[in-house]
Amino acid sequence: MLREITNSKQAEGEPRRRWFTGEQMDLYVWYEGDEVVQFQICYDKGPGEQALTWRHDVGLSHHAVDDGEGGVFRMKSSPILKQSSRFDRDRVCALFTDAGRKLEHDLFSFIASRLEEYRQ
Repeated sequence: MLREITNSKQAEGEPRRRWFTGEQMDLYVWYEGDEVVQFQICYDKGPGEQALTWRHDVGLSHHAVDDGEGGVFRMKSSPILKQSSRFDRDRVCALFTDAGRKLEHDLFSFIASRLEEYRQ
């Protein structure tokens, strides 16, 4: 179940951001006014994490998350997104439906409809 972190840090000069977290995924949503302009679902948290990002001007994209753990004798780097060939839309839709059922109806419906549109 996703729960909102109400005091999430806001980046100056960027749209307002909301952060929801759960056991299997994190959801970030950016707003300009009341309009959603971007969201990102990070799922399979931990090793093998994946990220699905929607932007109003680009649409959906899918990436693997490189967590920056470089191995022995190397300092941790910042996580980055990298190319990923695997995306199971039905599984991600099911994960989101389960985790997001307590989100506001309009937000849940908006994200669910974007997920249903995605064909890789």
